[in-house]
Amino acid sequence: MKKSLIVLAALGAFASVASAQSSVTLYGRVDLSVNKPVGTANKGLSNGSGSRFGVRGVEDLGGGMSAFFNLEHRFDADTGASQNFPAGNAGCTTAGGCAAVDKANGFNRFWGGRSIVGLQGGFGKITLGRDYTTAFLGSQLIADPWAWDTVVSAIPGAGLNQALTGGAIARVRNDSSLTYNFAASGFSFGAQIAEAQDEINNFQKKPFNFSVGYAAGPLSLALGYEKTGQVGVGVNGASAKWTTVNGAFDLGAVKLGALIGSGTTFGNAKNRSYMLTAVAPMGQGEFRASYGKLTTDLPGVGGKSDAAKGFALGYHYALSKRTTLYTDYVRNTALATDKNGYDFGIKHNF
Repeated sequence: MKKSLIVLAALGAFASVASAQSSVTLYGRVDLSVNKPVGTANKGLSNGSGSRFGVRGVEDLGGGMSAFFNLEHRFDADTGASQNFPAGNAGCTTAGGCAAVDKANGFNRFWGGRSIVGLQGGFGKITLGRDYTTAFLGSQLIADPWAWDTVVSAIPGAGLNQALTGGAIARVRNDSSLTYNFAASGFSFGAQIAEAQDEINNFQKKPFNFSVGYAAGPLSLALGYEKTGQVGVGVNGASAKWTTVNGAFDLGAVKLGALIGSGTTFGNAKNRSYMLTAVAPMGQGEFRASYGKLTTDLPGVGGKSDAAKGFALGYHYALSKRTTLYTDYVRNTALATDKNGYDFGIKHNF
């Protein structure tokens, strides 16, 4: 009996060690708002950001190295329907958009948010699968106080800040990608290359992007660059590319930021943007503000014009570490009609 108890105790101790060396976490977000988007007169209830659920895990391999994975599904919380993510290939002119083409061809991703596996250690982090571009995470996303969420950016509607930071060119994610990230002593670097062709995508060239960042004390700086893999046809055809430089300085009472962007569409239009931002703590929440403009210039077609221009204001109030109430207002004067948008919402993370 004593020997049996000793064996059971040893097995229990071993199981505890094994469980401590690896972990799996279920997480998610449900976010809904009553809103009136930019670009439409319709009012309704819809996602205020990407409602999602996911699972991620890590296993300690010893020697400072670990394996990890992350699978994330996106859905519309108002209906429970899965979100689809378009391939974004050049030349998609279907009335329903690239998402409609993907759906018709059976390209409806379940793990649309992320689907990755990789290794990490002192050498950095290497990731394989469907992942965010490093230019998006390292520059475009952090430059926007709304982080590409709510009616301010384009969830739902035309928005404003998504166009200012992405230039109507940038891709948020790439399928079939190889990504490398490294960070040390305030410096960060990321680079990604993806397959040009797979079961869904059919790009003319391999998508490629990188980002470089530096943060020390109240100052942060970043550079993002990407070639989307899209190449236009004919004499006006060009490789789609987008570059952003952004920075922020935290004064304590307010954090000020700025971004400039420059690039070329696969139709050879030259896009340029700038955005100024401010974020100030107010009680248990924060006040957000931004102003900027995106211009496009297609040679021989009327010259330069505003693709997006305006400002945004918002207040996001933290009821707890997981639950936030928010309201936003955005005005995009580059649109001919329905220039204004607003929302009132609640976001819960778990």
